[in-house]
Amino acid sequence: MDKADDDSRLHRIFRELQGKGLIGRERRLVQCPFTPSARGCPALNCIRYRRAFYERYLFGASDDTLRFVLLHEEGHIRSGSSLLSALPVLLALMLLPAVLPFLQAGGPLVRFASIALLAVTVFSIYRIYCRRMCDEEFAADRYAAEAMRRCYGVKDPGSLLQNLLTGLRVEASAEPAPHRRTYGGLSRVIPGLFRPGPDYRPSIADRVQKIRAGVSADRLSSGRMRAPDTPVIPRE
Repeated sequence: MDKADDDSRLHRIFRELQGKGLIGRERRLVQCPFTPSARGCPALNCIRYRRAFYERYLFGASDDTLRFVLLHEEGHIRSGSSLLSALPVLLALMLLPAVLPFLQAGGPLVRFASIALLAVTVFSIYRIYCRRMCDEEFAADRYAAEAMRRCYGVKDPGSLLQNLLTGLRVEASAEPAPHRRTYGGLSRVIPGLFRPGPDYRPSIADRVQKIRAGVSADRLSSGRMRAPDTPVIPRE
């Protein structure tokens, strides 16, 4: 199988997931040279991916692995990640005009107090933002894992995620130096599966543990009322 055929396989699997109602029927799968890897984009109603990334890291991956990747990005779309990603920029645009007059016209004490207040505010917002991004990452994992378990009979989707992420890490670390500089290391290579920034990117162990804990809880509560934050996955 050449890379063009394998790229078509990704689109075939995307349409398959749409047919099962696991990905929105109005959603599109789009090649995008400005996306470092794969990313669900709610604002554009699509899942974007970079072909070079796909060919380097996911060429020859199993169908279940590609399903998990696409479902994970669908989980991000359903969580509204685009609006969340724009939040720091919006807040910066709101804060700077309010503080700038004090920095320009105030005395030394006023300037110091303004800078201190701005620093505390920015740090607090950043921590809230990081926590929310971490929660969204777990939610996207949970959506993909439950879909794979219910619709494809994968008993341990945690192992599927662990093998995927570990393989991506190994492949990224084995890249020649020019490629590592181009992609900026693992933390920026896979922003769809590894959101950039060590403060809110969950570890592989944490993500796998969350999935397995969620699967165990779902089995124990089978037949009972579903928790409000549990994604609804159509049964086969």
